[in-house]
Amino acid sequence: MKIARLLLIALCFLVPVCLLAQEVDEEQSGHEHEFHKHEIDTAMAMSPDFMPVFYGTIEPHWIKPMTMFPVDTSMAQTHQFDPMLKNQNICQNVGMYCQAHQFMNFDYERNPGFSMITLPYPLYMKTQNDVRFYDVKTSFTNLAFTYGIANMYDFSATHTQKYKGMTAAFDMQAFSNQGYFLNQETHDMSINAFIHYEIPSEIYGFTASYIFNRLKLQDNGGLSNVDLFMNNKAQELKGYPVHSAYGYSKIVTHDALFQQYVNIIDKKKRYFGTITHSFQFKQLKTDYIDYNFDSTFYQPHYYYSTDSTHDTIQYYSIINSLQWSNYKPLDTLPDKKYFFRVAGGIMHEYVNAVTPRYVGNTFTLFARLHLRLFGVMDVTSRIAYSFNDYNKNDVVAAVGAKWMIQKKYNHFLGADVNFYRNSPDYIYSKYYGNHNMWSTVWPKQNTLKVGAYWSMLNYRVEFNYFMVNNFVRLDVNYMPFLTERSANVVQLHLFAPIRVKGFGFDINTYIQYSSSKALNVPLVALKASPYYIFNFLRGKLKMQIGVDLMYNTAYFADGYDPVMHQFYVQNFTRVGNYAYLDANITLRIKRITFFFRAGHVLSGIIGHNYFLTPYYPAMDRRFQIGINWKFYD
Repeated sequence: MKIARLLLIALCFLVPVCLLAQEVDEEQSGHEHEFHKHEIDTAMAMSPDFMPVFYGTIEPHWIKPMTMFPVDTSMAQTHQFDPMLKNQNICQNVGMYCQAHQFMNFDYERNPGFSMITLPYPLYMKTQNDVRFYDVKTSFTNLAFTYGIANMYDFSATHTQKYKGMTAAFDMQAFSNQGYFLNQETHDMSINAFIHYEIPSEIYGFTASYIFNRLKLQDNGGLSNVDLFMNNKAQELKGYPVHSAYGYSKIVTHDALFQQYVNIIDKKKRYFGTITHSFQFKQLKTDYIDYNFDSTFYQPHYYYSTDSTHDTIQYYSIINSLQWSNYKPLDTLPDKKYFFRVAGGIMHEYVNAVTPRYVGNTFTLFARLHLRLFGVMDVTSRIAYSFNDYNKNDVVAAVGAKWMIQKKYNHFLGADVNFYRNSPDYIYSKYYGNHNMWSTVWPKQNTLKVGAYWSMLNYRVEFNYFMVNNFVRLDVNYMPFLTERSANVVQLHLFAPIRVKGFGFDINTYIQYSSSKALNVPLVALKASPYYIFNFLRGKLKMQIGVDLMYNTAYFADGYDPVMHQFYVQNFTRVGNYAYLDANITLRIKRITFFFRAGHVLSGIIGHNYFLTPYYPAMDRRFQIGINWKFYD
């Protein structure tokens, strides 16, 4: 509370100081993004307080032309400081930010190659596909800090600098939260550094990046007496008994990438394509540790110890790929009526796993193309085939087409088909733990996704159909099993960011049906964020008042096993049919934004059945204040 009061006093002091003392920078010109609105001053020139900064992500091996997006400079989503709060992410979680989570909307995507385990932290653990390349004139910095009651901290920092032919970037995100229930504390950190350089002749260039993820999570296994909580019998939240009062997980990953390319250009400056070599080193170690545990929470087997548990998954992989393309790794698609982009190559991956034990080599042949016709139609396709060892005969294939109705409003109709024939994560085939152990050979998983969509500006309506065959999941005993030979999921998705002057209303909705009890999804899952922005002092001060609503219909949501770091199938307990409402107030003075957020304001008012995952209550009522500051040179 003392820190909160100090921050509020500082906020009250900074607002008038910033209004009086913050000077306007010199006007700078920048390339406008066609579909993004920047702040405009009274002279109809772009405001120097919000320079256009664009970013794109680089594929580590499966190279494709980049798509650039503008950095969000609006107020609308500032208060959604945590990725799980953002409207595009509708997740079930185990009651905390930074803890295990998975998306409520069913989807499936897999890159070719070996996969030991898919960890349930996609919004907090970065991979090379998340590393951003920023297109800036000189530099851009963004700092953000959030303090929550009780004892929650969130800090993020981004800096990118361009100097001559070199561009460097640094991103960091750190979380700390004591939790609400017994043994629920989390400490997470993700850091990545990136550098790109191209010599003046443009013949040679390279990209290097490094990612470090570290998570230390207390895993209490959920409440051991749900009825006690539903009836609100305890005096305080930490008084409710949990399955594990001492269990915790440590997860550390290292991911380094070095990508170099040579552009083939003759003396007449004719271009004959680009040869790209990528080298990647990945290392992962997970530990689950528990002492003095309740044995009824685990399987009644003891393979190593009866008084403690220490289960580990550990491996590293070395990946090399070589390919030719008729575009550079950082190229964007040209604005032409006709073009043809193609790439193809080979990838080798060496894997050395300590626990569970595995040593193998996988080779993958791959190719992709992008064709534009008549300036209005884009056709894309990709294919990869793996051979040797665990991933022998794996296939990834996709084809898509979209038709441009109107360029000015980014108006498109499109359709795509994706097919995956792959081996399941290796831990489903072999695993050694204190309470679980197996060695099984599974058939290939087959997943077909057929989709069609309409999009205009940032609005999107899409229909997806999934056909899943031989899918491997965990059951309620934390043992892998093969789902029905054929399962179907049908999905309708609407995303609409409505803007009418100062009023905004963002809505993200999924309507889904699954034919399989092994692939449970809610019939409806949605997020909605209405808000209004007020202008004061001739636009120098802006204030936004809004709410965020999340809701999903009741369904048999997957349970969670903290030992395996995996969600499992259960068909005994329904969760959902509960509205989560957050309220927020945001102030912006030029490049500085302050916000206050009251989370889960309906906690206890409409009952205590607020679970997103069985046995794990959602976060209780909470309050957060934060600051976000952008710097442009």
